[in-house]
Amino acid sequence: KHQQTPSKAEGEGAEAAATSKKAKKKASKQASLEDGQKEDRRGIIHMASVPTYMNHLKLRHLLTQYGEVERIYLKPEDAYEAKKRKRMGGCSKPIFVEGWVEFADRKVARRVAETLNGNTVGGKKRNNFWRDTMWNMRYLPKFKWHQLKEGEVYNRQVRKARLTQKLEQARRENSAFLEQVERAKTREHIIKKKGGDLKAEAAEKARNEGKGAEKGKGKGKSSSKGKGKGKGKGKKGSFPQVDKTGAISDSLLTSLFS
Repeated sequence: KHQQTPSKAEGEGAEAAATSKKAKKKASKQASLEDGQKEDRRGIIHMASVPTYMNHLKLRHLLTQYGEVERIYLKPEDAYEAKKRKRMGGCSKPIFVEGWVEFADRKVARRVAETLNGNTVGGKKRNNFWRDTMWNMRYLPKFKWHQLKEGEVYNRQVRKARLTQKLEQARRENSAFLEQVERAKTREHIIKKKGGDLKAEAAEKARNEGKGAEKGKGKGKSSSKGKGKGKGKGKKGSFPQVDKTGAISDSLLTSLFS
């Protein structure tokens, strides 16, 4: 009898643990179903432009008076633009380009987007920087919060892929340039070994071309001198033949008077 009682207690404990596990599973399923139903009831508003210097705390404070706000995401401006603005003496507060606001009820989200879009923020005039700023928002039907995160992840992956592609292209171009430099160095080294320096060869070519041009000029001058001499002889032959004493020869006289 003393040996059987512990086994019964162990069996009862195992059954209790199994029932507690089943109860936990059921509770978790019910909680997940309730969460799914809540997500189905949620609605998201997209803000194409966020009022200048407005953060998520102020935005939540302004929108909670119209309905229950769940989550808010504001996209900040580009880091380069922020640095440039601060360098030029602008305000150091962050500026957000666009934003998404999730309401607990999609009917409320639709109503808020329809009523506030195109209207001013309003409120008291004193110490209210956004009083005359206009809302720019619209309701996104059948849009869920996880899609926003998926879009962000996708854009991040696309940007990373583009950066890696550009880096690979730059690396290939650099390697090709270095290879061409090495080829040029080896070519120059081979030419120097053979005894023909590039500069010496260029100088010799220029010198030879100069000598050829000088020779051509000298030949042209000599031929022109020869031609001039021939013409002078012809002219001298045409004049009457006169002796050293100045008397005309008898043959010339006979030829003239015959």
